[in-house]
Amino acid sequence: MRGLVVLVAMLTLLAGCERTPVVVGSKDTVQDRILAEMMAGAIEAEGLRVELRTGLGDSADLFQALRAGDVDLYPEYSGTALALLGSPPADDRTAVFSRLEGPFAALGLEFLKPLGFESRYTLVTRRGLAQAEGIATIRDLARRSEKLRLGVSRAYAERPQDGLSAFLERFGLDFRDVVIVPEHRRTDLYGRLVEERVDVVIGFSTDPQIADFGLVAVGVDQPFFPAYDAAPLTTTAALERHPQLGPALDRLAGQLDAAGLRDLVRQVQVGGRTPRAVARIALARIGLLDQPDSLPDLPLTIAIEPREIGSRTANRTLNAVRTAMPGRAVSLAPDTTPLGAVASGKSRLAVVPGAAHFRLTADGVVRDESVEAIGAVGPSLLYAIAGTDGPSRLGRASRVATGPVGSPGHLIASVLARHGTAEIALVPQSGSGAAVIGDAIGRGEAEAGLVIATRQRSDVVELLVSRPELRLVDADKWWQGPVRLALPFLGEATLRPDRHPGLERTVSVLSMQTVLTGPAPAEDEVLGRQGPVSFRTEPAPLTDATVRAIDAALGTRPDVDASLRAAAALSPGPAPQSSARNPRPDQAVLSAAIFAYLAFAGWLLVRRRPAGR
Repeated sequence: MRGLVVLVAMLTLLAGCERTPVVVGSKDTVQDRILAEMMAGAIEAEGLRVELRTGLGDSADLFQALRAGDVDLYPEYSGTALALLGSPPADDRTAVFSRLEGPFAALGLEFLKPLGFESRYTLVTRRGLAQAEGIATIRDLARRSEKLRLGVSRAYAERPQDGLSAFLERFGLDFRDVVIVPEHRRTDLYGRLVEERVDVVIGFSTDPQIADFGLVAVGVDQPFFPAYDAAPLTTTAALERHPQLGPALDRLAGQLDAAGLRDLVRQVQVGGRTPRAVARIALARIGLLDQPDSLPDLPLTIAIEPREIGSRTANRTLNAVRTAMPGRAVSLAPDTTPLGAVASGKSRLAVVPGAAHFRLTADGVVRDESVEAIGAVGPSLLYAIAGTDGPSRLGRASRVATGPVGSPGHLIASVLARHGTAEIALVPQSGSGAAVIGDAIGRGEAEAGLVIATRQRSDVVELLVSRPELRLVDADKWWQGPVRLALPFLGEATLRPDRHPGLERTVSVLSMQTVLTGPAPAEDEVLGRQGPVSFRTEPAPLTDATVRAIDAALGTRPDVDASLRAAAALSPGPAPQSSARNPRPDQAVLSAAIFAYLAFAGWLLVRRRPAGR
């Protein structure tokens, strides 16, 4: 009997141990929440129960929770672990884990095999600012920091070894202002950077916004940020309590690269999905779980000329569409023919210069009614380029290099050739970039060329800076007469050397709107865009509600140029008319009195006077 009692007690104890869940924790960031969900899924696949405690704070909070036994493991980074120990940073990824092994083992802690990616802190800025200020390295930044603003998260600001204070002191940086945001609002720093409310931010190398917004990293030419390899950090007690824990997490070792992690983070931050959902998808892809019933929706893409990625116009557009369409995965899609991508259904929208809304026919330039402008997102400039010994008037060039046939630049040059006083031969190139046009002039294939680009686009600036044998031709010397009348979407603009790199003098150029463009409704859509439409195979236009939401998100800016077809939702509706016959009784009484007085005055004028008077 006594032996039976002991056996029952042992079985009860074992059952209790088996029911004890593995507690997986994480910090506040989206990236850490995803990693914790993946660890939990891998552990559950081994038959263990899991309790998730995500968003518990920063590294110091999680480290203390681990030592206190409140969590059994959490995703941590080698560089952060060095900072917790007060050790100097190190670049060698393998050496870092070797340095951590002894001190952590003494505390009953253990790093398991790394997950496969590194997530370093990185310094990023806008591409245009980097070009205009000549910022490529931290040394360049130090010479200009006094007029710039820095943005960081509070977690980084409070790091002891490689945080804000150490960073500023190490490189002698003195920013005009430092903006610190809570950790759960860390991604807002990129919005501030794009909107030019800060000029430089410290983020993670795995942040998807760096590629999405075409931002550039500032090179740190002196070692400062240590290696940051991600790995599960657990306790020896947890490994002894759950023997399957180690083998379960080893199945994640080396399975995530930086690009894959960026995609997962993007699905949460942009697509509106939960960290758990994207973690399950990732686990299915590496074979740890069955394929989920539904995969992520394809993103809503905005086609844009590849060289415009990272421009202020591109980033403003992306931000506005994401704001107007919450829950949708929205991204920019580089494409040399943006409107072609919309027509084929590859992209939902496109960012194009106003000239792209027109086509050349035998009768002249006509507006393309198959597309409509959703909003004006910035200006594009028409740069006329020639050699220093070339023509001073574009109309005097016998050969003009343009982009491919059908491109906006080719259309404008065609109008010039048709209405110019001299005979002009067009020399279409395979691309529309400034380097392609400049090379055509340099080879002698053309005397001049046309490039359409947003202001200070990188390839235009590089051409003007690195090719002193090329210059801009003043627009006021050729944009006149029939050419001016045939291109109503063009206006005049002025570039000054102090505002545009690569210029030695003030130059007059032509300007047009850059517009967010989508497919226009067909004439047979009799039910409008608030509900069902007739069957059609062409890409569908945006609803009026979505157009208005994007228009509001774009903020204050000029209306769409009158020469372009604008979405109907952007047009002000007719003033509401009252159906009441007498909407204001006091006005009705006054009107009646006025009419009575006029009638009486008229009677006095025409009444007959008595005889003899």
